[in-house]
Amino acid sequence: MSKPGITTYLRPSSLEEAWSHVAPGDPTLRLLSGGADLTIHAPPEIATLVDVGRVLDRTIVNRPDGSIWMGAMATLTDVMEHPEIALLGGGVVPEMMVHVGNPLLRNFSTIGGHVARGKLSDVVPVLLALDTRIEFFDGEQQTALLQEYYDQGLHKLPHIVTGLSLPQLPERSAAAFLRFARTAFDFAILNIACRVDLGREQPDHVRIVLGATPRRSQRASDAEAIIQEQGLTSAAIQEAAVAARGEIWTGGGWVASSEYRSNLVEVLTRRCLQVVNERLETP
Repeated sequence: MSKPGITTYLRPSSLEEAWSHVAPGDPTLRLLSGGADLTIHAPPEIATLVDVGRVLDRTIVNRPDGSIWMGAMATLTDVMEHPEIALLGGGVVPEMMVHVGNPLLRNFSTIGGHVARGKLSDVVPVLLALDTRIEFFDGEQQTALLQEYYDQGLHKLPHIVTGLSLPQLPERSAAAFLRFARTAFDFAILNIACRVDLGREQPDHVRIVLGATPRRSQRASDAEAIIQEQGLTSAAIQEAAVAARGEIWTGGGWVASSEYRSNLVEVLTRRCLQVVNERLETP
């Protein structure tokens, strides 16, 4: 990677040493993990890179509570090909990952770097729908729901992402991911991740997360409430899709108008919930 504005390269040997460089909040400094985003979109003001490759973990392990922990240096390919992650929600993670860049990009893009950059993403809506937790270091080890990490602006403060944790899902749980783009190689005009956990009779946990609106992600809380109260009937799915269209903000631009994206919100919400319902009904 050759960027004319970068004059300093640091490779700390401990997390604490890395934090000593990050803590002051220098806007000309960036962390380097896989380097995919910096290679393609490095802001011109960057002068210093702090390579955290030696201080962060790449392993993916099962924890005693049933969750799956992914070290921040795990690549998107590592995550996509992990056999137990592939089973979550009926295969929603690999279903999404095949749309992220290309195999070469996934081979060096890290999961920690991807979520920390806080940009347009196909990955983030799925992680939010799965109630992923994020672990980060800001002088002390911290943990938070990924939803809180973004909603509270924690991703904008000096910190170092150390890992993410996917919770164990109940047996009767299914998820799905859909995206709409002009071609398979384009950024999504809209994407969506849905997840439903079934209780004895009705859903007891519902997540509907839309992205590329063009915001990174938005929860469709009204639509979630409809499914939780009425179940996955055809009428409830249609009502939830209309509710999502009404509550999700969409913006326009040269790629798509706001109205076009709003139409897609309704269509993709309906289709995503239908896929989830089919997966829950499949033995």
